[in-house]
Amino acid sequence: MRPPPAILQPHDDIHESRPFRARSRHSRRRDLVLASMSKPKNPNKSGTPAVEPTQLHIAEAAFQRVKPDLDAIPLAGLDTPRIDLQAAAVQAIGVAQTLAAPELRQRIAAIAAAGALDAALIDGLESVAWATWFARHKLLLTSATHSGAALPATLVERAYEMRARMLKTLEYHLDGDAEATAQLAHLRAGSGHLDLANDLSGAADMYRKHRDAIQDDKRNFRSEDEQDASALAEQILRLLGATSTPEQMLWKGYQARAAKLLFRHYDEAVRIGRFLFYYDDPEGRFPNLYTATRATHASPRPDKKPDAGPVKPEPAPVEPPVAGIA
Repeated sequence: MRPPPAILQPHDDIHESRPFRARSRHSRRRDLVLASMSKPKNPNKSGTPAVEPTQLHIAEAAFQRVKPDLDAIPLAGLDTPRIDLQAAAVQAIGVAQTLAAPELRQRIAAIAAAGALDAALIDGLESVAWATWFARHKLLLTSATHSGAALPATLVERAYEMRARMLKTLEYHLDGDAEATAQLAHLRAGSGHLDLANDLSGAADMYRKHRDAIQDDKRNFRSEDEQDASALAEQILRLLGATSTPEQMLWKGYQARAAKLLFRHYDEAVRIGRFLFYYDDPEGRFPNLYTATRATHASPRPDKKPDAGPVKPEPAPVEPPVAGIA
């Protein structure tokens, strides 16, 4: 995947604040990172873009550097964030290289010396981002060679109908909530049976969190959907997990660990980045990862009162669940 010699010069995104803001907040950095990568002529069947050997080598080498830290993270109770992890990795690489500018490094070092910053998290961000991208890449490749379990058609149809109904309810009532809107965009972007299970689980979580805002909806809200969605998600995950391979389980675990580590490093970078650029669009330059990756998979805004028809399932590589991971 990405920057052989010049993925993004650190100073590019520092001295051009007006062109940066002319784009959609954080999109310029992401576009610069993506523009430096070769465009794959043919995506492979797993859905992940084809990657040049030199770029893949960068990602794999970063994974090997970070692997001891990943292995130290326990899997019990660990969840993989419901975002596009490869898009999140690209975003993190851009932020890491922005903060690597010499004039910024001096200020970061001074702040770290005062004990107000963990400089190791900033220094390690780019490697962790590459490792995250690689873990997701390997999971997609291993999933592409394994068909997974065939789910009953009635189960899939019911799950998609429930997902559509719940998302419409949430979108209708949480239109002005930026965080909820970003989460819903990622739920909308999912495809395949594993994503379906994760979407149902995510929608159930949002129902619990926003019940006061949605429970009076007379069109799509059903009080039993929250519990039923969680039960359906667990059933789908059990069926998919019944045929998972050891290699899939391995990379599913590394993906979850890498995501946790990525958020830890990225959050520290956002904290110092927003401080350093406090008067120059700090949130646009350093968005949270949910907001940053939302633009990659933006979905059309729904009508205010759409029909709650079933959504047809789309075939996609099956990713196995890991014990304790949604």
